[in-house]
Amino acid sequence: MGATWVMLRGLGRESGHWGPFLPALEAAAPDSEVVTLDLPGTGARLHDRAPRTMRETVDRVRDEASARGLLRERLLLFGISLGGMVAMEWASAHPEELAGVAIAASSASDIAPLLKRFSALGFANVVLNRLTRDPVRRQRRLAWLVSNRRDLRDRVVREWVQIERDRPVSFQTIRAQMDAASSWKAPASLRVPSLFLVGRKDRLAGHDLTTDAPEWVVDRCVRWASRL
Repeated sequence: MGATWVMLRGLGRESGHWGPFLPALEAAAPDSEVVTLDLPGTGARLHDRAPRTMRETVDRVRDEASARGLLRERLLLFGISLGGMVAMEWASAHPEELAGVAIAASSASDIAPLLKRFSALGFANVVLNRLTRDPVRRQRRLAWLVSNRRDLRDRVVREWVQIERDRPVSFQTIRAQMDAASSWKAPASLRVPSLFLVGRKDRLAGHDLTTDAPEWVVDRCVRWASRL
């Protein structure tokens, strides 16, 4: 049996938002186990209170990992955006639990303050989305904001709208996650092997790499993991 990958999504997102990326990773790493963990307030943990600090978020996610028996082996974490911050904080606080971390499209308040990570147009769209009641319009705006793949737009919007209708994330969760992200500072160093992935032409804190380029992300992750 290979490594166990633990997957962490970003702001207001959940396991359903991985889309085709998860089966692509599973196919490319057949000896590995791929496990998704939702942050409090999203997905399977929709009704949990979302913490307002990154450290508490990590504690809650680790509690879930422990309850599922995932801490018996050293893990590989993959985190995108806010999930990347959670992965870095986990690696800083508990490096002995991890074999490595892969971080996509993430940042920190001391590297780039929250408002500087948003383009002016991107920030305006986030504000507008909180005022939009129509989930189709809201998810289409989000897809425009975080994805550069116009050819995927219609499919992605349909999937994201269904996720929102099934498991709508509350404003309180979004606010708590933004508080945690805006106050969090990156560790001075990480004591585990680390891979950082970024995309060009980002309009937000980083576009959704696992939606736009799942094969590329999978290839980089599998190559990196094979060298550990």
